[in-house]
Amino acid sequence: DQGDIYPYGFAATSGALDDAVDALETVSPELRSALMEKLDPESQHDIRLICSYQPDEIGSAMSTNFVSISRHLSVKQAMRALVAQAEENDNISTIYVIDDEDKFYGAIDLKDLIIAREYTDLEDLISHSYPYVKDHEKVADCIEQIKDYAEDSIPVLQENGTIAGIITSQDIVEAVDDEMGDDYAKLAGLTA
Repeated sequence: DQGDIYPYGFAATSGALDDAVDALETVSPELRSALMEKLDPESQHDIRLICSYQPDEIGSAMSTNFVSISRHLSVKQAMRALVAQAEENDNISTIYVIDDEDKFYGAIDLKDLIIAREYTDLEDLISHSYPYVKDHEKVADCIEQIKDYAEDSIPVLQENGTIAGIITSQDIVEAVDDEMGDDYAKLAGLTA
């Protein structure tokens, strides 16, 4: 999927960024550079961010495909923000809420936002005890914790508390498969 064509080149759709990262890791540095130049600046930034993490860190498995809104919006404004961002992001079942400093504040379930009355205070919809992981955490160290969450996605926070991306249930399955694959390979004596 090439996404929409921009004056700069191609825009990778948010859902395709993790696939783009995987593909770029398999090509030569020269081809990687040439392909990156064809992407729009936002896609370039997101790919560089994901590639900046070590393969065993949560940040390397995250997606930048998520919706975030300010905690100060009304329900009506939050719905407008969701609709505006939904075109670029298909992970909309959870809306992440940020504070005045762009730090993770909580999360809202899409269903709760949809059924909320216009006069409802957005604060009443926000889950402040929503789970999260840190971007530099080792996948192996927190995979059990992540598997226990019954959420479709979990925010990945940077050290300063801002949202770098999310880990979806699909990302979790892939990370578990990778971990189990490594374990089975070790058991079979296939790795050093």
